[in-house]
Amino acid sequence: MQHELLGPGFAVEIKGVDLSQAQSDETVRRMRDLWLEHKVAVFRNQALEDEDLIRFAEYFGPTYVYVRDQFNDRQRPVITIISNIEEDGRKLGDLGDGEVHWHTDQAYSKDGSFGTILYGVEIPEDGGATCYGDLAQAYAAMPKDLQDRIADKSVTYSIARAAETQKLGLPESQRKAKPPLSHSLVRIHPYIERKALYLSPNHALHVDGMTAEESDALLQEIEAYATRPEAVYCHQWRKGDLVIHDNTTTIHRRDPFPESQRRLLRRTGFLLPEDARERF
Repeated sequence: MQHELLGPGFAVEIKGVDLSQAQSDETVRRMRDLWLEHKVAVFRNQALEDEDLIRFAEYFGPTYVYVRDQFNDRQRPVITIISNIEEDGRKLGDLGDGEVHWHTDQAYSKDGSFGTILYGVEIPEDGGATCYGDLAQAYAAMPKDLQDRIADKSVTYSIARAAETQKLGLPESQRKAKPPLSHSLVRIHPYIERKALYLSPNHALHVDGMTAEESDALLQEIEAYATRPEAVYCHQWRKGDLVIHDNTTTIHRRDPFPESQRRLLRRTGFLLPEDARERF
């Protein structure tokens, strides 16, 4: 196994691993360590079935079923189809071809999502890059007075906000299943004790205990640090790419792409193991 840094101080390509095969405990440990250190890991030239994706996810934590289940695989509901493709007037997947704004997956859930895995099946020729921001670098770059201001702050997040801004369908049953809740703005990684922001602008309603004006100003100030170009890696997709990112320490977005070009990714994710959740 070899690895190569891809981004500005984070994001790594891991080479020499065929994820269609079960991996030894030692290989899993090395992959996990590289991913935790670099926050985003890329595996190129993979040829995977859904069972392979699920097995890979379970190396890191328990999988979960996405609450917006309209585009979950019917046979394997822990996998969600991300696509703009339509067949016979029916959408095959979620999120279409437009821009997807900066967010952290499952920020509106009590346990959040430890990691997300995306696997590229069909890739457009133009656009559709996924960009990742390093929230540990963002926190470290902040002046101390800003760090002190947000030390005890929390943010309320809602799945409904993202559904509205992205014009996504959200039945009332799904809205009720995920009522708004708060997370601390600054958190310490449960495994490597790395301090970072925890932020999802696309789901954020407000900073708790602040007026709307104060909250908006603070969230904009923080987002500017979280999305600085010098701490962002943009992944240009190829067919067969698998990308795994750490939701405890990164933020991500997607570029739009032409409606006429097909894009299909298969996504799964996993939670922190039970013994680590209370530490995060």
